[in-house]
Amino acid sequence: MENLYIKEILRSKEEKRILTSTITGIEDEYYKFKNKYIPCGILWYGNVKVLIPITLLRIDKQNKSVIRGMIGAEIDFIILEYDEVANIAIGSRKDAMELRSELELPKLKTNDTIRVRIVGIGIKHIVVDMYGKEVIIKASELKHTYIVNCKDIYRVGEYLKVKVKKIDLENNIYELSAKDFEENPFTSIRKYIAINGEYIGKVIAFPKNNSGIIVQLDNLQVTVLTRVPARFNSFPHFADKVLIRITEIKEDKKYIYGYLVRII
Repeated sequence: MENLYIKEILRSKEEKRILTSTITGIEDEYYKFKNKYIPCGILWYGNVKVLIPITLLRIDKQNKSVIRGMIGAEIDFIILEYDEVANIAIGSRKDAMELRSELELPKLKTNDTIRVRIVGIGIKHIVVDMYGKEVIIKASELKHTYIVNCKDIYRVGEYLKVKVKKIDLENNIYELSAKDFEENPFTSIRKYIAINGEYIGKVIAFPKNNSGIIVQLDNLQVTVLTRVPARFNSFPHFADKVLIRITEIKEDKKYIYGYLVRII
């Protein structure tokens, strides 16, 4: 089996074949092309240690923190060098991504359904590898409901089913959405809540451009943008249980409004 891995390593080097493995660590390695030590992502292909220099990870920001965010991500790479004595190879994710983009992207069409790999996660977005292109998917395109922090829901290395909303190869513009494959609770929301109804929920966020709070209703996926009346001497804290009254439901815009009745 180990001989098979080495054969694939050599074929990748000679024939520019794409291999796949998972980033499991970071090391500073002497990279002769740059004549200096630089951070490298560490992968294992069988028993062969593969170094992916940060300059070949196709990362805009050249620092270790970005590699740390990719640990656990499955990536494609092409072997550039292989030292048989040390059993260490140097690979390039950049070359693999360019090759895959050249082969796969021209086949894509608007409304196609594809699977992508998550390679990075921010608070309000994730980064996916779509056939060699890194594409940002905002939280609003991930679920129909409000997401406080994408890091609480998604994991680097996971696969995600998405729909291609827009693809413009010439201008390098790509838009993906995953929420089409998620249940939309707003389609039947009035079965569960009503205008002027009062419901218990938990404070989960504080909007930057709004003086209110965002409340996650108990036993429902939806959140309510909640006004805090001036009569309250103290503002609710994060994770506080509260009772709110619903004042408006906008199914089309996926917004629910209300005001605070009391802090429980």
